[in-house]
Amino acid sequence: MLKNLVRNSFWIAVTLFCAMQMSYAQGVDPTPQNPFPASSALLNIGPDADGHLTMGGEYKQPKNVVEQEKPVFWTWFIDAGYMSEYMFRGTNLTPDADGAGFVDVQVSKWNFTLGLFGVHQFGTASVDAWSIAEGGGGGTPNTRLNPVVGPGIFTRFPTTTQTRFNELDVFLSYKFSLGPIDITLGNIAFFISRRATTSETDVLPPGFLWIVPPTFTRVRTLSPDPTIEEEVFDRLYITLSTTKISEYITPSITYYQTIYSWGAEPTHDGTLFYPPDVNGNIPQNPRPFNQRNEALGGYLEGRINTRFPITKWADFDPYGIISVSFRDRTEPGGSNPYGGHPLTGWNHAQAGVEVPIHLAHLGGFSSSQWAPPDADLYLVPFGAYSYHISNPPPGTDRDEWWGGGKFEITF
Repeated sequence: MLKNLVRNSFWIAVTLFCAMQMSYAQGVDPTPQNPFPASSALLNIGPDADGHLTMGGEYKQPKNVVEQEKPVFWTWFIDAGYMSEYMFRGTNLTPDADGAGFVDVQVSKWNFTLGLFGVHQFGTASVDAWSIAEGGGGGTPNTRLNPVVGPGIFTRFPTTTQTRFNELDVFLSYKFSLGPIDITLGNIAFFISRRATTSETDVLPPGFLWIVPPTFTRVRTLSPDPTIEEEVFDRLYITLSTTKISEYITPSITYYQTIYSWGAEPTHDGTLFYPPDVNGNIPQNPRPFNQRNEALGGYLEGRINTRFPITKWADFDPYGIISVSFRDRTEPGGSNPYGGHPLTGWNHAQAGVEVPIHLAHLGGFSSSQWAPPDADLYLVPFGAYSYHISNPPPGTDRDEWWGGGKFEITF
């Protein structure tokens, strides 16, 4: 499976490199033209009235980096910070944890942008569901099943505890213009390392007793079961945007298509049987399986980034997002009580703001051809609100608020 991912990414990189060589052969100016978004959520960078670089936007969308005067230089962008929740496409991947730290590194040259984005969970995440997963985890809590041969129903209360979550995203994009429209083509690979287990409590109906002594209890807590852990995704995307409407407003629309999806999850390796009850019924407890959304779905995101200078050293940068899932996201319900069903329809709406504050201009930062000699340091506090239009998965509220801050360096 990983071999297919590597092979797909390799050929995409070769295609983009050939496009670059053709642009040279045709005499196209190699000066970068502000590389643009790469995935569902990152920031945009644009110059203010004094030529400083400013940020606005949200996680997972490469910045519009303004190239320095000397075309020999490579343009770099680095930021690192903290967010109270890790929200991805309207889904909270660190519910009830202590937030997450993140780092983003991007380098741009000849209209190409290569980037790395990493996330690390602080503390422990927990949710009343069968799993926490980017590719699923839509199973509803308090699932009612008929587990016996004959009459009798008990209710299952699952709880998933995520003690570790690390994510690394690697993306490559190429940008070009057709008239007033900027077009970005790219590929992004997601590598998720997760440690999680699921425990459950079975609540039996009145009169239903286990015959195993000594308690004959009507409530039984089962030991932790496996759940979704490692996941790998590969997605292609195309972004259409324009800066011709206003220097303060940048609308864009991006379509993502998953071409590879893999995850470590339990297999349906049998049913747990218990001793007969006093009525002769044999309780059964099927192990959770099929928790992931295996559909190679699509995702459409419309976005508006705005920038309002408030002083010579600070901007006010609000943005808005609306998204539609084509089986990419997961919604609770349906025939699978463990993983929900792939969502086709409106996913979520989101609004947020960043306030980039210019802290320092770092002269003499570099003396090589790999980076400009000067750099700028920013402090960027941010906040956001998300409304889940579809039925939100467990661990995600219909109305979510989160925020944080980061330091950014552009050079």
